[in-house]
Amino acid sequence: MNNRKPMQLRLPQELKEWIKAESDRNGNSQNSEVIRAIRAAKDRRSGPGVIGNITMDQGDNARC
Repeated sequence: MNNRKPMQLRLPQELKEWIKAESDRNGNSQNSEVIRAIRAAKDRRSGPGVIGNITMDQGDNARC
């Protein structure tokens, strides 16, 4: 079952061009590239070493 819902997205021209270039380079649709970029950002926010808005680097020095 497909639970995806359409969403209108307005992008600055330079981001639209970047998404187009990435989709061409990777052989994906522009929609897939947007999803990939959002998931990568989400993973960076919720990955190991992230607590709230504090990220622990490898030296255990907190950054906010």
